Amino acid sequence: MKRWLLLVGLAGLMSGCAKFPSTIVGDATRVIFRMTVRDQIRNDYVYIIPIRVSTSTNPTGDGPIPVIAYPNANGFVAGNVDYFVVWTPDTQQYTLYQFNDSTLTLFTAVGTPINTVDVTPGSKTIGFELSLSQIVGGAGTWQQIQSVQVNFLTMNYRLTAGASASGRIIDCLGDTNTFSDLNEYVTIPTATSGIYDNARFNFIEPVNVDCPDPDLDIADWSVEIRHL
Repeated sequence: MKRWLLLVGLAGLMSGCAKFPSTIVGDATRVIFRMTVRDQIRNDYVYIIPIRVSTSTNPTGDGPIPVIAYPNANGFVAGNVDYFVVWTPDTQQYTLYQFNDSTLTLFTAVGTPINTVDVTPGSKTIGFELSLSQIVGGAGTWQQIQSVQVNFLTMNYRLTAGASASGRIIDCLGDTNTFSDLNEYVTIPTATSGIYDNARFNFIEPVNVDCPDPDLDIADWSVEIRHL
């Protein structure tokens, strides 16, 4: 049975245009994220990339997973997460947020990516580049980070109080037709440069079979580790 998941637009979460202090170390390792949907990026939909950083190459516990039931902390992501990036249609910019508590209830805008992919009418892809120095989390220093756990989440609205689960549609890494496959985040080692994509992970994300909305259906994704 397909899982029709819920959400309510990230209104308020991503409004406004903030200036952030520079926290980017020039020689830090870069992480480049890209996600392509089957049809096009819509201004009224929600596209989020949650990130967990770790000093281990094989972190324990769940990484970022989608919210599929209410009540929940934030209406879009669960598991273990440190940061997330959202493309904000109102401002046509990407914003990096950091969670302030382990329950994933509170989060704060902490910066913007170094480079981004412009989203114009008809665009299929969102993408951005972060420095590891921007997402240190509890690692202490960016040099101590050994892996990042990543998921790609699309949804027509967040699952929050008052939102109907029956009208919610999501996609994420894994087959959303199967409940157990909703937890298919990926773990990316940061020790060496490399490109990790759907093909390299044995097509963990199926195309045109697990999401009925082509503007939410993830067609491809990649995470690149680039040492400078």
